[in-house]
Amino acid sequence: MQISTWVTEQYAETYLLTWLLSQWELWWCEGEVYQATLLTDGDRLQAFVQNSEGDELIKQVAQNLTEKASWDRIATSLNRIFQIYRQELIHLPVLRYQQESKVEKHSKNGKTPALLQPEFINPYADSVTGLND
Repeated sequence: MQISTWVTEQYAETYLLTWLLSQWELWWCEGEVYQATLLTDGDRLQAFVQNSEGDELIKQVAQNLTEKASWDRIATSLNRIFQIYRQELIHLPVLRYQQESKVEKHSKNGKTPALLQPEFINPYADSVTGLND
């Protein structure tokens, strides 16, 4: 049995999900895959896969998924992955702050360490001076 036949018969949803995660368009807000994921729209996701210029194996895998529920499950899984990704992005500044706060700055008397404050960028500040308008 060829590997492609085995994949298409046994693990079509998993294979397509993995393939979709490697597509550059998945990570762009304007992308068709991203929009299908946010809306958990299996039909839209199916149309993208079938119209993509992927290899023949992807098209064979996509043909084996004939039920709308399968495509909806893939879209739902991608949606969960995006939610986790967004949560991790929110935690990055916190983790950075915690790492920086371990670096101690001694106060004038040299005894009391002061914690570093996180530096948040003000989106309304002038890019050159850093001052608000």
